[in-house]
Amino acid sequence: MANNCDFALAQNIAPDCDNPQVRGIEADGLIMNRKDVDFASCVKDSTNAAIIKTFVLKTGCKAYDIQQLGATPFTGTQSAFTAGTYRNKVTHDVQFLVPDHSPDVCKNIIDNLANGEFVVILFNKHKGTDGKAKYQVYGYEGGLRQTEGTRDPYSEDTDGGWLVKLQEIAPSSGIFIYDTDETTTDAAIASLRTPQP
Repeated sequence: MANNCDFALAQNIAPDCDNPQVRGIEADGLIMNRKDVDFASCVKDSTNAAIIKTFVLKTGCKAYDIQQLGATPFTGTQSAFTAGTYRNKVTHDVQFLVPDHSPDVCKNIIDNLANGEFVVILFNKHKGTDGKAKYQVYGYEGGLRQTEGTRDPYSEDTDGGWLVKLQEIAPSSGIFIYDTDETTTDAAIASLRTPQP
């Protein structure tokens, strides 16, 4: 039996002075029910398992927009090393504000976030070489589940909305969507917003 668990460095650790790291996340993202992802049809890059070349939703399913306001959208989103018994992993937290507390929002969003499993695509400000780092996927491997959710009617930060944190424990430090070039990838991401044929 072949052993493909040879964890050895394969690249220099140094800044890319031509394409320096940029902090932050764009104000728009996408969220979808994990059960709506057609994992059997998704295709990873043959040379880099951290890249999904083809990301597919099941027929009739779509991704929903998450729009965040303010200077630091998705504040609280982070990844951290997690020690394991047999293999170490990474804990990914995705945090966002649901800026409403109405009957429709409670029924269609808040109650479902509390009990469902999700995949989120966030748009990094740092695009990386050829745009490969632009679209990062959370929840693809282990699924995102809600770990925190608070609503303070008097909060000046949330204006009475719901602050939600979703979490995934995964074997990978990052998974990205990228196909051919940035323009092709942009079109693929945009198509997720409409029900799939």
